[in-house]
Amino acid sequence: MREQQQRRAHIYELDPLRICTALCVVGVHVLSFTLFLNHTDIGTQIQNAFVVALHFTREVFMFVTAFAMVYVYYGRPFNFKRFWTKRGIGVLIPYAIWSIIYTWVNNPPLPAGTFTKTALLDILTGNASYQLYYILLTLQFYLILPLFLLFLKQVKNRPWIVLSISFVFQVVFMYLDYHLLQKGSLASSGFWQFIAQYQNRFVLVYQLYFILGGLTALYLQQVRAFLLRHGRAVVCLTLFALAGLWIHYVLQMRIYQEPMDYATSVLQPAMVFYSTAVIAGFFWLVSRWAKRVDADGRPKGYRIWHLLSDVSFGVYLIHALLLTATLKWVVPSMPEAWPVAIRVVLTWLITAGGATAISIVMMHIPVLSRLVGRAQIARRSSTSTPQASPKAEQDIAAEAKQAQHAL
Repeated sequence: MREQQQRRAHIYELDPLRICTALCVVGVHVLSFTLFLNHTDIGTQIQNAFVVALHFTREVFMFVTAFAMVYVYYGRPFNFKRFWTKRGIGVLIPYAIWSIIYTWVNNPPLPAGTFTKTALLDILTGNASYQLYYILLTLQFYLILPLFLLFLKQVKNRPWIVLSISFVFQVVFMYLDYHLLQKGSLASSGFWQFIAQYQNRFVLVYQLYFILGGLTALYLQQVRAFLLRHGRAVVCLTLFALAGLWIHYVLQMRIYQEPMDYATSVLQPAMVFYSTAVIAGFFWLVSRWAKRVDADGRPKGYRIWHLLSDVSFGVYLIHALLLTATLKWVVPSMPEAWPVAIRVVLTWLITAGGATAISIVMMHIPVLSRLVGRAQIARRSSTSTPQASPKAEQDIAAEAKQAQHAL
């Protein structure tokens, strides 16, 4: 009973944020792997413009992960053993199992010894499949979480100063990385090539978004109020950031004649401004949704968003298998007379819809539910306490979400 009373109010905003970000990840991969459908340079460039626009996903993941962890664990005794028992079952084991599955699927038949070595290396590096690097980042963040909570305790009274320093550092780091490591004097060095290969799965590369998520959790009510009060400005900022990103992309492609992979890089200075604006825009949107509650005190459509949030981790893990199968068996059967946009959208619908449906089914099956990060279906009572207004939010007893569902 005491543990139940100490649980904090459910943050409804995170439910649509999790699943929408996961579906955008599917969109990034579908757009990237269907570029071959275009037979003109302009078609390829336009499709890549949408890839660039969806490159906010990993930053949103980091933001939500830090938000969830800080919201649940800040200001409480941190039991490292209990924490890792829970996260090991919910995150580490599914990650290891899916890494083994992808190692088996993505490689030719290997001798048992070679397969074991390859699978272990893939688990350590996140190389089993192109989307698994984020789980590796999550596990790294779990390792430093006690230090991160201590850091927030020391700086919580100076949020704007901390965020400003973090933002400037992120921009400077991305600038040096983009111009020296990805293409520059360091790009030809063997050691720095190794660093460049694995830098996207190193937790400190994304320090801004973890700090932003943590501070947002600490000042949730103030952030909500600010965003809702300045909604029009937030929307304009987000659209302005998108326009600026696309203008920058056009300059890279048309004026500077930069290689496509360099122009579409996630790790570049422009993405710091863009992804921060998108996080603000998304959080305003979900805060606006969560503000309008029904007679039970819950936002409209809460149950479906909550279900989709529960399966978002599974969507993230499974979709690469379905995308590979769709590209192999379904896309070639689509008539070439169909516009490329139609074929791309259909590929996304098949992949995202299939991954969602499979995750929902697996979530209802004992043992298999572990593969999508769920021990069992969460029991929901019709008499459960609804979310209260911000003023009374601290007094509500509700189940805290597990951080792996940040996906």
